[in-house]
Amino acid sequence: MKILLLVAGGRGGSDFFQGLLDSHSQIHQFPGLFNNEKIFQILSLKNPHDITAEFINTYPNFFDSKLSNQLSNRERHDNLGPKKNQSYKLSKYEFTENFVKICNKKKSLTKIEILKNLHIAYDLAKEEKKGKKKIIFIHTHIVNFTKRFVKFIDYQDVVIIHAMRNPLSAINSPVKNWLKFENGKSFFPSSLYFQLDLVFNGINELKKIKKKLFIVQLEKLHWEHKKVMNDFCKIFNIKYEKCLERTTYFGLQWWGDQVSNKWIGGVNKNFKINVDKNLFFPRDIKFFESLAGNIIKFYKYYFLFNNKKIYFFNILPMKCEILVWKNSFKHRKIKQIASIPFFYLKRILLINKFVINNKYLPYSIGSNKK
Repeated sequence: MKILLLVAGGRGGSDFFQGLLDSHSQIHQFPGLFNNEKIFQILSLKNPHDITAEFINTYPNFFDSKLSNQLSNRERHDNLGPKKNQSYKLSKYEFTENFVKICNKKKSLTKIEILKNLHIAYDLAKEEKKGKKKIIFIHTHIVNFTKRFVKFIDYQDVVIIHAMRNPLSAINSPVKNWLKFENGKSFFPSSLYFQLDLVFNGINELKKIKKKLFIVQLEKLHWEHKKVMNDFCKIFNIKYEKCLERTTYFGLQWWGDQVSNKWIGGVNKNFKINVDKNLFFPRDIKFFESLAGNIIKFYKYYFLFNNKKIYFFNILPMKCEILVWKNSFKHRKIKQIASIPFFYLKRILLINKFVINNKYLPYSIGSNKK
C-alpha cells in the first residue's frame, strides 16, 4: 500500500485538497492534521488497547469535531454541511474494538502495520463500504515533521505531495490573514520567518527526503480542477470518482478555515491571485520575485515587476517585517520583541539569492499536455 504525505505551503490549500479526497473509496485518511509529536510514541507501543487509548487522547477531534479544541475550531469541522451547522462523531468503542480485533491476528506489529490498522479500524467504525484501498493519505502538514516521520516509519513506498500557490501570494496570504485573525495574537517574527523559509526553501527541503515529490498548485485546483484530479488518479492508479469534485469531511460540505474569515464553498473557477501592495514595499516584491524567479517561471505564474535585475539581498527592513514587529509591540510580547533582531538577521543571512536554489523543480499535478 502506498503512503501519501501532504505538506502545506503558505496557505496553499492543503486542507482544501485533503477534503477533495475525503470520500474516495480507495483512500484511507483521518479527517485532519496528523502532525502531533505523540504519534511517534503511539506507533512504538505494543499493546493494542494502549495504542488506541493514546491515539484517541491525542486526536480527540477525529472522534468528535464539536470538541472545543483550538484545531477543531480553526478548521471549522463543527460548521459543516449546507447550513454550516453539522459536525461528525465516531464511536471510540467501535474504533477500539475493530483495532484490537485486527491486531490480535498477529503476535507483534511493525510501525507500518499499526499505522495501517489504525486507518482500517477508523474506516470500519465509519461504516464505510468495503473496498480495496490503495492509498493511506496523511496530512503531515509541516516540512520538518514530515522529514522525521518518513525516517521514523522507514517505509519504502512513500510519496510526498506539496500544496503550494504563487510565491508572492503565499507570503501575502499568511501575513494578511494571520495579522487579522484573533487580532494577530499568533503571528510574530518567528512566524513570518517560517513562512518566508517555507516559500523559498520548502521544496528543496522536501527534496532532501529522497522520496518521490509532486506539487499540487492551489490555482490549478480551482482553474483546471478536473484535469488536476484526473492526473492525480492516473499517477496513483486509482479511479476517478464524483467525490473528487467536492470538498468535504465525513461527506459533509467544508467551508474553509477561520483564518481567512470567509466561507469558501469549494472549487472556484474565478479564483484570483492577490497581492496586497500595502503589505510590501516595491523593493520587497522585486526581491521576492528575484528569489522565486525559477518557481514563478516553471509553474507558469506571472511577475508583478518585469525587470531583469537580480536582487541578491534585501538588507533594509521589509514592510511585512515592520508590520509584524508592530504587532509584537501591540501585544506586549517581551520574548517576541526580543526576537526581532535575531529573525531579522537570520532572514538577511538565509533568505537571499546566494542561499536560495530552486533549479530543479518537481512535477505539478495536472501539468501534462492533453
